[in-house]
Amino acid sequence: PNKSIELLVLPSWDIFLGFSDSRKIVEGRLTTIAVYENSAYQFVTEPYALIDVENFGDGTKRHMATITVDNPMTGIESGSTSTVYVGEFAQAASPNFDMKCFPFDRKEVVFRITLQKPGNLIFALSLGCVSGVSGNTTVNGKVLSTCTGSAIGSYVGFEWSSFVCTQMDDELIACSIDGIREWAAIFNSYMWPSAIFTMMGFLAFTMDIKMSMPRVATTMLALVSLTNLRNSVVATLPTSGNMSWLEEYFLVSKTFMFLNLAGHAISFYLDATGRKELQRLANRINLWGMIQVMWLIVFARLHARNCNLLDSTGTGVMVALLSISTGVFFLYTLMAYRRPLKETFLPTTNPVVPTTGAPRLFLEVKDGKGPEDD
Repeated sequence: PNKSIELLVLPSWDIFLGFSDSRKIVEGRLTTIAVYENSAYQFVTEPYALIDVENFGDGTKRHMATITVDNPMTGIESGSTSTVYVGEFAQAASPNFDMKCFPFDRKEVVFRITLQKPGNLIFALSLGCVSGVSGNTTVNGKVLSTCTGSAIGSYVGFEWSSFVCTQMDDELIACSIDGIREWAAIFNSYMWPSAIFTMMGFLAFTMDIKMSMPRVATTMLALVSLTNLRNSVVATLPTSGNMSWLEEYFLVSKTFMFLNLAGHAISFYLDATGRKELQRLANRINLWGMIQVMWLIVFARLHARNCNLLDSTGTGVMVALLSISTGVFFLYTLMAYRRPLKETFLPTTNPVVPTTGAPRLFLEVKDGKGPEDD
């Protein structure tokens, strides 16, 4: 038979209950109202049960009472049943679940409302729009009907926009909600403390060279603190996919803490061998030079990721300023310490030059006497 029996679907998102980046799920309550003509009972005892949310995972699915209403589109007397889904909705197949810009990212959670087979041979889904704003959109040259609800607001760490549903065909209605992550809480919890620990690791070079134990201990404390913060962040992120910017930031910071330990070892060696000028040069580079190199790498990697929520002009300006500052610093420092560097890497030699003039007379002495004693 032809798909002549319409199943009108009115979906709505009621509330957010949770969100997990690591599991790629969103938790909440989704309601679908099915409206169908009485002729549907000729083919199935529960027409509303043909409607399913494809990516609904763990949770509770409840069918509410069936009431008799007039179809809001046709005015024909029909049955109406609400189905409530409370639980987890898988988002692994979401087209916008990339973590590369975390925490400056956006997420699009999707809900796929489908028609149970072989019910698609008799029934056809139709998107209804009662509380939202109906409209049309064009996808690949095909005009599709849409329904857009009001903005949802701030929940579970995101600022969510409208609940938008689009009828893709007679068997699929795709609904989605776009959200922008509220990164301020992540900044306060992870980024700001990590920046403090990183600066603490570099400030160890301001201590006197004879304070070897405090210098090394300060850097080690910074390294351990950064490792703990990174582990806390990684626990909230997916184990697969692209590395997030925040993970990369921690990786760069930890690498430079290791380089700081190497810098301390070099400074101790130069001090022990009496090369004071080179020791001061090593301290200067490790304190003021390497910190600029580290932040240059961090902002360059952020700029290269081309995040939609960040102004590429702003990150580009930061990269340019840090590049100029780093170049000027190293040029000035190498010029200021060019003499000890030249003496170290281009040592001068003093060749033995024979003397000129009259030959000198050497007298042989025997038994403590010279010729003049005879």
